[in-house]
Amino acid sequence: PTAPFTEVSLSDAAADCALAFDPVAFEAGKGLEYSIAEGVTVSGDPDKLRRLISVLLDNAVKYGSGTVRLSLQKTDRQARLVVSNPGEPIPPEQLERLFERFYRVDKSHSKASGGTGLGLSIVKHAVGYHNAEISLDSTPGRGTTVTIQF
Repeated sequence: PTAPFTEVSLSDAAADCALAFDPVAFEAGKGLEYSIAEGVTVSGDPDKLRRLISVLLDNAVKYGSGTVRLSLQKTDRQARLVVSNPGEPIPPEQLERLFERFYRVDKSHSKASGGTGLGLSIVKHAVGYHNAEISLDSTPGRGTTVTIQF
């Protein structure tokens, strides 16, 4: 790590991001529900952690079709952060490439959404930086769920 890690309130970071994205979701005609456990802390970089949460919420609002859900739970290890959204699943053959720089599942959304294709690559980098683990599940009828285990 290039910067010293500090004790970061993941609870506060998640709550701040949820409050910031609530009007964004509303403007997009979608809902945002969140369940954030209090007192969840991790050792890390507060800016990278906030950016990670923001990117996940931004993608869920942009590409989902319905209510975005954010949850943060305390676990035996440290913490579990989950962002999910209903909508069309990501095709299985594209799942493995999602975290590549500049990769976009649907190129037709590029101009409309203003994205660069860097968001999930930033998330992957931040997850690795914090020695966390990320998993993604995209299932027909359930949508897409990203889980980060700290």
